Amino acid sequence: MKRINWLCTVISILLFMTGCWDQDLLKDTRLIYGGGFDLAPNGKLQTTLVIRDVPATEQQSPKNDIIFSEGNTTMEARDHADDQISRHLRAYKNRIILIGEEMAKQDLYPIFDTLYRDPKSALNARIGVAKGKAADIFSLKKVGNVLIGEEIDELIKSKEETTTVPKVTIEKIFPIMMDPGEDFVLPYLVEKGGRVDVSSIAMFHNQQFTGILRPDESIMYLLLKDKKGKTTRFTRKINIRNGHQNSYDFLTFNVDKLEQKMKVLIHSGNQITVKLDLKWKVSIIEYPKDRLNEKKLVAQLNKYLSKEMTDLAKDTLKKMQKARCDGLGIGRQLMAFHPRIWKTQKEDWGSNYQKVHFAPVIQVEITRKGIIY
Repeated sequence: MKRINWLCTVISILLFMTGCWDQDLLKDTRLIYGGGFDLAPNGKLQTTLVIRDVPATEQQSPKNDIIFSEGNTTMEARDHADDQISRHLRAYKNRIILIGEEMAKQDLYPIFDTLYRDPKSALNARIGVAKGKAADIFSLKKVGNVLIGEEIDELIKSKEETTTVPKVTIEKIFPIMMDPGEDFVLPYLVEKGGRVDVSSIAMFHNQQFTGILRPDESIMYLLLKDKKGKTTRFTRKINIRNGHQNSYDFLTFNVDKLEQKMKVLIHSGNQITVKLDLKWKVSIIEYPKDRLNEKKLVAQLNKYLSKEMTDLAKDTLKKMQKARCDGLGIGRQLMAFHPRIWKTQKEDWGSNYQKVHFAPVIQVEITRKGIIY
């Protein structure tokens, strides 16, 4: 009797079980490996999709197909692209999102809205801003022997490791976009002679592109934010001989260890002061003049580099204030520790942020001079 009951139960369960109703077979899809968004002359959204064609045999190499389309929204433009190809477009293998400069000056959130609503979106895809149009970079198709989607993805990844650009994905950017007390930054890509250069940062305020940090300023910003990568190198001119530039006048060092402290102070008249104290332990990578065995010279270099880096930090923060980019999250600090002040300043935080007084101090200490010492 028990066996009959058990069999009846199993049969009943099998009758109510269904197959996989949401299967999405690879043979029925075309995979998006990169997406670009530009502002079309008619004001619509122009999309550039990099489609990967999987070879039929292992001996064949994969190829890219570039699809252009327009629409009033991201999904409408994607549907128009879908009309141009066989099978169905899918974005779960997407690796990079590029936004053209003019498009980046608009509110970015509408571009990403459908990506956050689609459960099959690749939330780990990296994001960048393209100088000019994103379509121009994707139209390269290949850089050397590497397909453009992989090239940009790997290039940005390598620059994250050298503390040149921040690590920003579709998933990571969302909470900052929704935060009124902090702005985000993105890698800035430039096409140069058939190759792609990633060495600068695009600044944003209220989800709109407002300015660019040059390479050394980009590195400094990431260090001020305590976002050091595997390596962090600076090259600085030490002095000038007889008014002529000499290759021996330059020193290259790497920041090995970083200590960062940030404190937000409120003074009379609601004046906001941000103290940034950083201590760097650095190693000398290149200094042809040598003589690093002399303690007096090392002390002079410590003092000189400390001043140079402090000045660079001041210039970086001034440029960020001019662009209204609160990339350090000062507004977030006010919300957490000075809510009364934030309540009076949040309505026009972009302008009020420009009045914040930053006081950065960087202390550089040379701790490693190479294997010869």
